[in-house]
Amino acid sequence: MRPAEIAKPLGVFVVVILVILAGTAVLGAVSGGGGGAPDGENVQGQSPAQFQPDRVNPDVDPEEGEITVDSPEGEKKILIDSQHGNLYDRDDLEPIVEALVEAGHEVDFAPDVSSGDDGFGSSGGYNATLQEYDAVLVINPTGGFTEAQRNGLQTYTENDGRVAVLGEPTQVGVSGSGLLASLSTISFGANDLTSQYGAHMGAEALYNVDDDTNDNNFKSVNAVPDGTDSLTEGVDTVTFDNPGYIVTTGSNDVEVLYTAADGTKTLDSRREGTYVTAVRTDNMVFVADSDFVDQSEVYDADNEVFVSNMLNFLVSGDKPDDVPETTGENSSDGGF
Repeated sequence: MRPAEIAKPLGVFVVVILVILAGTAVLGAVSGGGGGAPDGENVQGQSPAQFQPDRVNPDVDPEEGEITVDSPEGEKKILIDSQHGNLYDRDDLEPIVEALVEAGHEVDFAPDVSSGDDGFGSSGGYNATLQEYDAVLVINPTGGFTEAQRNGLQTYTENDGRVAVLGEPTQVGVSGSGLLASLSTISFGANDLTSQYGAHMGAEALYNVDDDTNDNNFKSVNAVPDGTDSLTEGVDTVTFDNPGYIVTTGSNDVEVLYTAADGTKTLDSRREGTYVTAVRTDNMVFVADSDFVDQSEVYDADNEVFVSNMLNFLVSGDKPDDVPETTGENSSDGGF
């Protein structure tokens, strides 16, 4: 091909490119040139409310404070239940165990019944074990309490023994992994116990989409004190990471301690309302969440203040050593 034949189409191509560039410059001048929106604002295809720069790193509640436990005259013994399918990790409870021990109290974990160890230094039944302790902490039980155990605990609390039950609502869990993974329903197992005190766990979990009333997660719901009690003293807000709600029967003198923040709804039915998250009936406390005592959650919001109040409640009883009675009881009643 001759040079003249090459130059002609090349010249046409150059002219086309110049026309395109000139047109772009003219359009830029007409539309305001470089006056477009700054990065992150008014960008087509994204939601300004969600993606503004000041929303990328939302404020996080500070994790500070400390757990404080009173040191009343005489050591108190606290039993942490492990005999009712309790779902918790002992390592997560280190902050509360450490606080109790530093205050001069003794903490024991009941052996898991699945281990085959029925003994806890006692050949008696459940009541014989309760006699040894001033307080019982029941965390996330998935198994029920026998009639004998419920009766023993009822007598225990009527005589100034202290009990705290921390539970979670029904939820779906995944067991196994890979091709062997399966879904299973995990339910709160102690309604038979708490119902004796006029309260039971509601059927659904809670959520709140308002960033001002959750802990950076719509399922992590804030709760506020309701009324005045030693268990709410010094608390403005607590955070429950997996909360349920408590239904009171009205047949007992149930005191509401905390309610979920305004705008909270049930997770499945989406019903908005006022939801009770913690109650007290005399010497029994029931909280519809168990994660707030974990070391990853205990310093969120005012959780450490609530936990301190709860631990002080547990060590402030004065139960006689012979309560509950063991007459006619044997090891089949569920001794540790």
